[in-house]
Amino acid sequence: MMSLIMGSCNTDRFTGEKERKLRMVYTDWSEGIALTYLSKILLEDKLGYEVVLKMTDVETAYRELAEDKADVFADAWLPETQKQYYNRYGNKIDKIGIIYPEARTGLLVPEYSSLKSVADLEDYQYPIIGIDSGAGVMHKTRMAIKKYALDKRLLNFSEEKMVAHLQDSIKRRKEVVVTGWEPHWIFARHEVRFLNDPEGVFGEKEKIFSISRQGLKEKHPHAVRFFERMQLSEKQLNNLVYYMRMNEDPLVGIRQWMKQNEYVVNIWVKDLQPQRKKIY
Repeated sequence: MMSLIMGSCNTDRFTGEKERKLRMVYTDWSEGIALTYLSKILLEDKLGYEVVLKMTDVETAYRELAEDKADVFADAWLPETQKQYYNRYGNKIDKIGIIYPEARTGLLVPEYSSLKSVADLEDYQYPIIGIDSGAGVMHKTRMAIKKYALDKRLLNFSEEKMVAHLQDSIKRRKEVVVTGWEPHWIFARHEVRFLNDPEGVFGEKEKIFSISRQGLKEKHPHAVRFFERMQLSEKQLNNLVYYMRMNEDPLVGIRQWMKQNEYVVNIWVKDLQPQRKKIY
């Protein structure tokens, strides 16, 4: 009888959260992809979750959290850039943690540009190169065009095409104005700057939050604690995005970054791994 009891001690199971499955939504922006993939790897490898990803536009990300169709969005720019979506859905959404404390949006130009201020665009003869129309920076840019009484077209491109247009213009040393945000790997590759915004349309520096559907902490306290701890410096986030983009397989780049930032990553996941319970 004793031998049967001792033999059965080798079987164990996870205790704590009954179902470790998370639904993450994200947008097709460099830092959002990098933060989401990094979260997925750590949540799966270290915390024992299954993470299901869905790429969508930013408004849908907020709406799906509010309607309990998604659990986490790790790229919420607040209080300004995504203000319109937070005002609409915020009463059904929880802020979890601050992933990046000093984010900024605005209109971006090469360092050599003769343009100094958004007001100078009155004499700029080309369109402003933007990203997808639902992005917060695009909403702010439309507000700026109105506020500064600019007769300017705002083009909707993907981030990849917008960056390609910027890089080609820099190579040819031509004037170009794009919708920009920081952190972004472009600041590590080229000398670029934001146009001054004397009317304050784009606002001051803000924060990138992880946000969730309401009640997530009760069901998945370890996942929420992970996002509460997850915070990156400017250098760390810019390097994360850079590693992701410079590798043919983005996950390989993110794992390289994790290896170089092992100490930081270990702090995020400490004591959150699923505990095992002996079954006799």
